[in-house]
Amino acid sequence: MKIIKSFFNFALICAVFFVFAAAANAKTLTFAVTSDINYLADDENNTGAKVLDGFISRTQENNYDFVIFNGDNIKKSKKQHLIGFLKRIRAVNAPYYLVMGNNDVHKISGISKPEYLQLVAQYNKNQNDENSYFFYPAPGIIAIVLDGVSTGMPSNHGVFNKKTLKWLANVLDKNKNKQAIIFQHVPYYEPVDIPEYEILEKAEYAAVLRRHNNVALIVSGHYGKDFEIKDDYGVTHISVPSLSKEPYYYTEIEFNYDKLPWGKVKNIDIHRYLRPAV
Repeated sequence: MKIIKSFFNFALICAVFFVFAAAANAKTLTFAVTSDINYLADDENNTGAKVLDGFISRTQENNYDFVIFNGDNIKKSKKQHLIGFLKRIRAVNAPYYLVMGNNDVHKISGISKPEYLQLVAQYNKNQNDENSYFFYPAPGIIAIVLDGVSTGMPSNHGVFNKKTLKWLANVLDKNKNKQAIIFQHVPYYEPVDIPEYEILEKAEYAAVLRRHNNVALIVSGHYGKDFEIKDDYGVTHISVPSLSKEPYYYTEIEFNYDKLPWGKVKNIDIHRYLRPAV
């Protein structure tokens, strides 16, 4: 009798465990991404300033989990333009994060990377002064912002040096049980063929991505084109349009997934929508 009772209790525990394990909660992250705004602080009548204000208003109207400014946020790498931009976007009604673009920093005649990062950290409490960084928008998910800007001569190319790629590999290793969303200015998959815009270390970058199976989405800008492709490894790549060009759209992304009780994320389903800023 004790054996039967023990077996029954064991079976009951197993049944409860499997029911609990199967009870994955459907979740959605909704975030806004805009890129290539090319803001100028000394031209308040510029269409770009008005469009940026329109985008900020859209963030105030929508309950976004976070907002990404995906590089080339200012047109000229000057301190007054960056400070004006940072002051303006403080009205965004969500946690927001900046990606560094090739127009944002300029080794020779503009803002240096250290100065840029220091100013961003000063005006945005969500960021530190690191070139590349990450945050956790939800349990089981990591968002990674990659620095792909040249530290040498100014360039339109994406530049992912050895230090950046080593850092990325380390972050993905330490967060192997989380699904990653990567934000970078220059895309891995180009929406149009412009050789001088491409990532120089594409093979080395690809090697890092292929060694990890926890990258779900890579979001970029730079080309000013709306574009989406899913690669052979199941990674979705989205490029967003320029906010400085008509019809002045930004991209809203729905990242749908199931979250298991122990934190594992599975069944990812991604949708992008073009939304008017004005």
